[in-house]
Amino acid sequence: MAAFFIGRHLKHNDLQPSSYKSHYMIDALIKILNQSSLARTFFLFIAWLGVWEAGRIVEYTDHASVWFPASGFTFACMLVLGKRAFLPIMLGAIVITLWQGHIYQSQLSQLELSWAGFLFGLAHIFPYWLGAKLVAHISSKTHSNTPQLIVGFLIIAGVSALITTILVIYSLVFTDQMSSDNVAKTLLPFWIGDLAGIVVLTPLFCGILIKLFPMTHFSLKEFTSEQLGPNKRLLHKLSINFLIIIVTMLTAYWFDSKESAFAIFFLAVTHMWIACTESPKFNVISLATSSIMIIILVHYFKLMDYVMVYQFAINVIAANALFGIAIPQLQAHNKTLQEMVFTDSLTQVSSRHYMNQRAQLEIAQSLERGIPLTLVIFDLDSFKIINDQHGHAMGDKILQNVAKTAKSLLRRNDVIARFGGDEFVILLPGLNQIDAQAVLERIRQHIIKNSDQLVTVYASFGVAELQVEEDFTALFKRADHALYQSKELGGNQISVNAS
Repeated sequence: MAAFFIGRHLKHNDLQPSSYKSHYMIDALIKILNQSSLARTFFLFIAWLGVWEAGRIVEYTDHASVWFPASGFTFACMLVLGKRAFLPIMLGAIVITLWQGHIYQSQLSQLELSWAGFLFGLAHIFPYWLGAKLVAHISSKTHSNTPQLIVGFLIIAGVSALITTILVIYSLVFTDQMSSDNVAKTLLPFWIGDLAGIVVLTPLFCGILIKLFPMTHFSLKEFTSEQLGPNKRLLHKLSINFLIIIVTMLTAYWFDSKESAFAIFFLAVTHMWIACTESPKFNVISLATSSIMIIILVHYFKLMDYVMVYQFAINVIAANALFGIAIPQLQAHNKTLQEMVFTDSLTQVSSRHYMNQRAQLEIAQSLERGIPLTLVIFDLDSFKIINDQHGHAMGDKILQNVAKTAKSLLRRNDVIARFGGDEFVILLPGLNQIDAQAVLERIRQHIIKNSDQLVTVYASFGVAELQVEEDFTALFKRADHALYQSKELGGNQISVNAS
């Protein structure tokens, strides 16, 4: 399993002999599991029993554990392998029921226990299978929309765990393994334990199963593509988590009060920090390690009286951290949307929408501070003829070149935007119309100088300086009128509207 976390950037001959041997053995295991259904069934059967026993170790009352790893393993199997996991998990359910009957010294016969195990298997498998189908459906529909996938997973996990809890408990009652009087007090801890197992361990188990069974219909590339990161930094963050867990649980042990047990929720802060700054892969690993440590210390410090607090803490922290994975993607998505709204896709100068907003702000500041501001509208002379004679591809290239040329000659706080077609608008804060003309003359000359060899490009400019109590609409109208005057004079001109 550790091979799942080995960085793929390592070259084949960089591996040490022991590491190479381990890598070879895992590759051989993967080949066997994918070629032999019998080997796959046996492997999943043994793995499910082992995971079940890990949960039973931290069982604090009959049929209720601090968390239940088997629920996370089953959910992951249904998500990655689907119906192929039915048989091994069903066999595991029957065998574990026979074993539990022995542990609890049940009066049921072997045949009755086998029947009870079959009913338990149905109650345990089908809700998780349906839940996994829904998660896989969301994954296929949302593509790279990680927030929707995570929220969908958390909601489906909660509902699936609740349905499983109800069905399993009543299967136990129906087969005389539990008294109906115990249903009410068992329902909540049973559900929360199953939910913790799913939320914390399903992502980890999915990663391992996808590594072992590459030919699956479910992918976690968005969560596993990034490397873990520098070991020193990761160990530092894990150490902080462990320190918080030890200190808060020691506090609960010393003060022996439910209020002190709630201090474990401080762990949500560091896990959100990890979720926002580290890879999703490390986020999943850190959640699993923190949860395991909490569970071990619950038993070591004999904090069973507060076990529900720790159950809820594991679920809340895990849900919070998993959604934290989506925050960097949300930020990137918002940045992309902002760029789409504020940037012209063809020329990469500002968009009309951005210019309208920025102009309102600059005009307000100019009038308030009493500093000049000049607005310029320019377009290319005979651009339609260029498009008609040389094609739109050439026209697009010319627009890109003109925008790049103009932008290179402007200051950092100047704004150039494409308003549509071949029309551009320039905002020059702090410049009066005389100074602006000097800037525009350089732009006009460089547009001609940087023209394509096949076509010489000329531009006409209209200039208007902001007047007292003038708004953007009025200023734009005067600059547009000046541009019209440049066209009337034959183009390749700079005209000023001073009225």
